[in-house]
Amino acid sequence: MVSFQAILVFISIFFFVNQCVSANEVQFYQNYYQKYGGDHIIVTDQGKEVCLMMDQYTGSGFISNQHFGSGDFSIDLKIPNKNSTGVITTFYLTSLPINGDPGIRHDEIDFEFLGGDGKYTLNTNIFANDGGSREQQFNLEFDPTMDFHTYRILWNQYHIVFYADDVPIRVFKNNTNYGVNYPTNKMHIEATIWNDTNWVGVVDWSQGPFKAYYRDFSINGCQYQESNPQECYNDNYYWNTIMNLSPDEMQEYEDVKEEQMTFSYCMRNNSMNFPECMLN
Repeated sequence: MVSFQAILVFISIFFFVNQCVSANEVQFYQNYYQKYGGDHIIVTDQGKEVCLMMDQYTGSGFISNQHFGSGDFSIDLKIPNKNSTGVITTFYLTSLPINGDPGIRHDEIDFEFLGGDGKYTLNTNIFANDGGSREQQFNLEFDPTMDFHTYRILWNQYHIVFYADDVPIRVFKNNTNYGVNYPTNKMHIEATIWNDTNWVGVVDWSQGPFKAYYRDFSINGCQYQESNPQECYNDNYYWNTIMNLSPDEMQEYEDVKEEQMTFSYCMRNNSMNFPECMLN
């Protein structure tokens, strides 16, 4: 006879396992749809993996079904493994309307991998109802072309934190009381592969097509409500209870700044245009 305690243990294990795998079981079309690229986006593994491709004809990208007012957003990503100079692979939040002019004032929080040949730069940027120009760049300690790594954006009313494999690499505080702009508009998620010769160099198209792979399409975000935008600051959402880095995270963050950060906008001559640079 099976004991009652054994049944409870079995049920606990069953629910624990299902919770562990549920995020990776979320299919692409549950939360996202194709933005552009035609046959240059390929959905495989029963909707659990997406390949974005770019060649000399077009890039490709996808976009979330919903807009959000706060959240803890992440994706698993493997960037192109060839000489990808000139190729940009992204995961980001933006308030821009679909196909809107990127030059207009808007909110945005960016992960952008700038391709290379054996050396790859991670560019991060923040727009806060303006034109951005808050770049910080990193040479991460791992090769982002060899395997999937998790890139995460925590965005709440207190701060924005960029994570790479759960290590905080950048923090942007909400210092609006000191005159610092901060993203507060509703935003959706986008992921793209594209090229910009003027910014990151000339693409060697003989290396193409360039392929970036994405997995884990779950979203932890507060769906924005026009009638009640403040709902997305509610403490019922776990990410809104995270006001600061933990002591261990703070040490990791300081190590990354010292060892992996290669550029910050606060190093530029015009840093006085950004009050947060003076605060830091």
